[in-house]
Amino acid sequence: MASIFAVATPKGGSGKTTMSILLAGELAQQGYAIGLIDADPQGSAYQWHASSKARGHDPTGIDIVHATTEAAVLKRLNELDERDAVIIDTPGFADTRITETAFRADLVILPCKVSMFDASQIVRTVGFMKKRAAEMGVSEPVYRVVINEYDSLDRNTVPIREVLGYFDGEGVKLCQNALYRRVTYRTMTNGHGTLYQMNDKDEAVRKARYNADQVVRELLAASQEGIS
Repeated sequence: MASIFAVATPKGGSGKTTMSILLAGELAQQGYAIGLIDADPQGSAYQWHASSKARGHDPTGIDIVHATTEAAVLKRLNELDERDAVIIDTPGFADTRITETAFRADLVILPCKVSMFDASQIVRTVGFMKKRAAEMGVSEPVYRVVINEYDSLDRNTVPIREVLGYFDGEGVKLCQNALYRRVTYRTMTNGHGTLYQMNDKDEAVRKARYNADQVVRELLAASQEGIS
């Protein structure tokens, strides 16, 4: 049975697709067979995969499908069950089409930028998940928030202190490792495969790989939280 990861955000531009691609790339690099379901109507992950193949950077070990309805996503999940892991790039929890799928995930990943507006949307989403769990009579989903596009200049600033303090006060579960703001990540999503198909001799690529590896390791550990 495949492990399922749902990557979601209540608003656009938070790095949902980048997180999905990074997670898929890290797991594929470890030799796992990965299914990536692009459930977002914009189809950004699907476009990344197609563009990468066209450039000669076919993401090895990653099969991708585009499915934008709840029924289609569930059907694809069943079809990809023999993969080691399935990652769902969702349209966000405000979209009820993805609700059932999210509750089947071993881990829900919520990217968030250093912004109180973004943070408030995350808190609202976590509350929505808890409410839906109570209505459905099931356990609350295991989730982690990942600070995205973090910059070393953000350290000890008012915005990061406010966001972290807000999350702490609301009991939001946050990854200790953040995804840094890197040009390499933008280059990757423009159709250059995964980080491991980019230039090994480029120091920026090596730093991006290390950053992604640290974040993914923490997420994989979190995904075991709900497994007895």
